[in-house]
Amino acid sequence: MAPTSSPPCANAIKRSDLSRHDKSIDVEVLLEENDRLRNLVVQLSKLVIRNATEQR
Repeated sequence: MAPTSSPPCANAIKRSDLSRHDKSIDVEVLLEENDRLRNLVVQLSKLVIRNATEQR
């Protein structure tokens, strides 16, 4: 049996071609975007929970 490749790790960082070559990544901008995305995930989670409870 041929070995199969393992699935990508959830913690693995995938870098775009641009970020591989750009050493001047603005950490503050990334932190702000991370915060914004985290808030969107919270909003989405609340919507999912609300819709799941309404369907019961």
